[in-house]
Amino acid sequence: MTFDVRENTIYYARHGSHAYGTNIATSDEDFRGVAVAPKSHVIGFAHTFEQQETKGHEDSVIFDLRKFMSLAAECNPNVIEVLFVDDSDVLECTEAGRLILDNRDLFLSKKAKHTFSGYALSQLKRIRTHRSYLLSPPDHKPTREEFGLSTRHKITADMMGAMDKLVAEDAGEIDPNVIELVQKEKQYKSAMAAWNSHEKWTRERNAARADTEAKYGYDTKHGMHLVRLLRMCREILTGQGVKVRRPDAQELLAIRRGEWSYDELISWAEKEDQEMQTLYETSTLPTAPDIERLNQLCIRAHETHWRLW
Repeated sequence: MTFDVRENTIYYARHGSHAYGTNIATSDEDFRGVAVAPKSHVIGFAHTFEQQETKGHEDSVIFDLRKFMSLAAECNPNVIEVLFVDDSDVLECTEAGRLILDNRDLFLSKKAKHTFSGYALSQLKRIRTHRSYLLSPPDHKPTREEFGLSTRHKITADMMGAMDKLVAEDAGEIDPNVIELVQKEKQYKSAMAAWNSHEKWTRERNAARADTEAKYGYDTKHGMHLVRLLRMCREILTGQGVKVRRPDAQELLAIRRGEWSYDELISWAEKEDQEMQTLYETSTLPTAPDIERLNQLCIRAHETHWRLW
């Protein structure tokens, strides 16, 4: 790094569970910030800056203003919510930072449906996958022989791709035995991917989270984030803005304590997900933010910071 990032930080805020109001005694503190790089890093080509990360009990990420605005314009949950934290969680804000903060609503759009809901559904998929590991874990590593495949003659990825294309295009007569062989290779690769995923989960899972999954049948922390993300998505699409400091914090903490069963969580999430398309279609938000207005805002913020520094 060829410049002092902290000295050029225009906005710095508390993030994560402490900002949501869902922190517990063991929760780490997270911070997010925005910095304006010197002209040499913006106009020149020899130096670049995207972000600076600091790991430890206090995790911090400071983004370059251009990268931050690009992610926020896509309604990235971990980025856009930084602009909507409670005032008490804003730790630093310069004139250039205030310029961005005062125009934060320009970042809001229907993209939230795809990002917030998308993140939530990834949590749901993880919960379901881990539950399958708990209830019916694989008992051995798959072998090629189990799928009727040779251990010496393997179909390469390129060959698989070519065969898939031929089948899709119905290009001439393809030997049924060849099609069957390709299908078996796919089944084997899928089984191996599931096995590797399970082994990685077993090897890397947090001991405390493992106890929680064993006790409640799912990772309740993932469940809490699933509910939070879907509720935030609903709030954004219905014009309520980005509620980072959660009014439902106590209920979210109750979910983390296991007070929602697995079936209750899945039923609620599926119903909520089904309603998202209707909320998307009826939302008064723009389909996408006005990129040119945001671009001009970015220019003004750079100029404001450079003038003062």
